[in-house]
Amino acid sequence: MEGQQFCLRWHNFQNTLLSSLPKLLDGGYLTDVTLSAGGRHIRAHRIILSACSYYFKELFK
Repeated sequence: MEGQQFCLRWHNFQNTLLSSLPKLLDGGYLTDVTLSAGGRHIRAHRIILSACSYYFKELFK
């Protein structure tokens, strides 16, 4: 039996993703790292930091 192949299309994916991320961060959902500096602490997502920063990508390897 041959496997089937599907194509998933999601209109407005970028807008949906960008509007969802702040809600996830504000709620602390799925955050997996805490950045600390000057007595302040910020919860974050390693995958987002790594995607945007070579430094964090290397740090989290």
